[in-house]
Amino acid sequence: MYNKIKDFPKQISDTINNTSSLSISSDYDKVVIMGMGGSAIAGLIVKDLLPQINIVIERNYIPNTAINQNTLVIVSSYSGNTEETLSYYHSAKELTNNIFGITSGGKLLEALKDDNKSYYILPEGYPPRSATGYALTVLVRLLDSSLLEDISVDLLQSYSDKLSLEESTAHVLAKKIYPTIPIIVTEESTTSIGFRLKSQLNENSKMLSYNITLPEMNHNEIVGWQGKEIDKNILSLVWIDIRYNKNIKRMNITNNILKDRVASNNHIDVPSEIAPHRLASCLYLVNYVDWLSYWCAYSHNVDIMNIDNIDTLKKSMS
Repeated sequence: MYNKIKDFPKQISDTINNTSSLSISSDYDKVVIMGMGGSAIAGLIVKDLLPQINIVIERNYIPNTAINQNTLVIVSSYSGNTEETLSYYHSAKELTNNIFGITSGGKLLEALKDDNKSYYILPEGYPPRSATGYALTVLVRLLDSSLLEDISVDLLQSYSDKLSLEESTAHVLAKKIYPTIPIIVTEESTTSIGFRLKSQLNENSKMLSYNITLPEMNHNEIVGWQGKEIDKNILSLVWIDIRYNKNIKRMNITNNILKDRVASNNHIDVPSEIAPHRLASCLYLVNYVDWLSYWCAYSHNVDIMNIDNIDTLKKSMS
């Protein structure tokens, strides 16, 4: 996993090069992206990146949103054998002809070929959660390829190289939060990054965590911290890329209110040379939180690849 996280920027550059001629019809009024687990996160990120497009994320066996011939449905399953995605695909193809698949193979690829649907084949040999760079770049290429212009992959790689070191800021932060349940706070526009960190801490680090957003947390969550049984040693706060002035003010006030209720109060910001670029900022944060989960796993001395509970559940479902 170490090398897969370190080479995340290379996933971006490889896919940019491999998808230069990839395109789809723009004759749609809604995009539905269906995926589970590691195959869902790219859709969540692109939804944050492209608020001007009506994008619905589905993580279910059957469609839970209206689909018609004006809907583009993108089904994503790294293995191609995810039962929810296969079920969804067979339901969706009865509702629209506009279906695109993203997968490395399996039953989904077979079905896409049999039904004469368009698809992109991902490289094999990755845990789904570590192939996000590939799937995300494919989605951006399909929905707004202009975002891929002027992306400095070399700059992103230089930061990934730094974060791979034991003296990195990600490792320092990991040593502060790994004994806790991290509460991750983002703005609404970067909800996907908070969810990414939460999910990576779950799978890679074997930690519980949850993510919330500003300003919403100030309308409910903040009162929950008044509970008398809260142990300050159990909880930590991780604020990610808070930029809007009002939210910065809310963050500072909230930190002051909760300062005696958490083990640590932490911030992840985007470097100034990357911050002006929306996609580059997003890619930097994905890579950063992946490294953070890696270093938390390192601190816990757990097998980052182990997903026994998921494997047990899948066997029981089959």
